[in-house]
Amino acid sequence: MLSQYLYVRKSGNKPGPGNLPIMKNLILVVAAALSLSVSAQQLNDKGLYVSSDNELFSGVITSNNNGVKSEINVKEGVVSGEAVYYYASGNVMEKGMFTDGKKDQKWTRFNENGSTAAIAFYTLGKKSGTWLVFDDNGKKRFEMNYSNGDKTGTWTSWDENGVVLNTKDYGAAN
Repeated sequence: MLSQYLYVRKSGNKPGPGNLPIMKNLILVVAAALSLSVSAQQLNDKGLYVSSDNELFSGVITSNNNGVKSEINVKEGVVSGEAVYYYASGNVMEKGMFTDGKKDQKWTRFNENGSTAAIAFYTLGKKSGTWLVFDDNGKKRFEMNYSNGDKTGTWTSWDENGVVLNTKDYGAAN
């Protein structure tokens, strides 16, 4: 297919509507080649990402599972850095950071329409800080607190009008 495209270009034909099938084929071939190279990384028996020659992988792994696309940074075989997950529409679903293979720092989840649905915090894989959940109109519906993975402080829920529905005190962190 690539040779067909090159033949069209060498013959003096300019890309145009009559050449679109050839150009579409070229795009499909390139996309297929890229997807093969991206999916060449796999987990070894130690849970580390390696390339096809069994070397520790560093770069971005892109995958698509059940309509959810993900782009995850990997450093020396370990998930580290930014991770972004997308709805099938291409809108961002969730984004956050990994450190040494564990969720870390701020994670934000979005509704399909792009508004913030939830904000969460982690410290090396353990829930921490204040977590917030919003409805589709952007109103805060839940506020929860964590310390070192444990529930702590006062948890509150609100109805759609902003009226407190429930509070529960989990006390101070251990």
